[in-house]
Amino acid sequence: MKSADQSKVLKDIKNWLRMQQNLGIKYIKNSDVIKEFINRQDMTVEEEILETSSLEKLKEEIKNCTLCPLHKKRTNPVFGEGPEDALLMLVGEAPGREEDLTGRPFVGVSGQLLTKMLRAINIERNSVFITSVVKCRPPNNRTPNAKEIKSCKPFLYKQIELIKPKILLALGQCAAHAILDTKVPLKELRAKPHNMKINNCNLIVFVTYHPAFLLRQYGEKQIFYKRQAWHDLKMLKKAYDKIKDQP
Repeated sequence: MKSADQSKVLKDIKNWLRMQQNLGIKYIKNSDVIKEFINRQDMTVEEEILETSSLEKLKEEIKNCTLCPLHKKRTNPVFGEGPEDALLMLVGEAPGREEDLTGRPFVGVSGQLLTKMLRAINIERNSVFITSVVKCRPPNNRTPNAKEIKSCKPFLYKQIELIKPKILLALGQCAAHAILDTKVPLKELRAKPHNMKINNCNLIVFVTYHPAFLLRQYGEKQIFYKRQAWHDLKMLKKAYDKIKDQP
């Protein structure tokens, strides 16, 4: 189903639901037919994402996305930014307030720390592609739920397929779980590389703490977690330099 056809179907459904509401009907019993229809629409959107051939077209798909309720209150979806052939991709959790207002990833205080973390290993921010698992801001910056992650994951995987990074850094437990498809605690996932394939793209995945998490720590705890993050970044840098220097 083309996007225009899908929009017409959804418009017809809205009109029908509005008519039921006007008739005084408050509840519509769920059924296997309704479930099948919803699943079919989700599959149609995923198929369209798979067929998307450029980042610009994918960006437009995300701009028009209504797969989960987060689109209703967003100011801007946050697609991500960076070179289209970046060797390194960074993936965060979801946009925050500043990101939602600007449409850019990691522009708040945590973004400033992320830039410093990259510079500490001699990597400039404008040389990497930065995005997040979920492209719209959850209310009050809460952690995205399972439905929101499931809805957005095909977009992330398509970004990876189109950019073809060699290394991916998952920032925080939410991103690590979504990418590695695991529930293992972050402390057990960090400090080691994870080799995997996403949409025919071979990746080395590293995991570390989200900059926002580091900023929420104080005193000795902050020093402890920053040291662990520094260890993760040095491991990433070693792999980065090795791949970068390959002919």
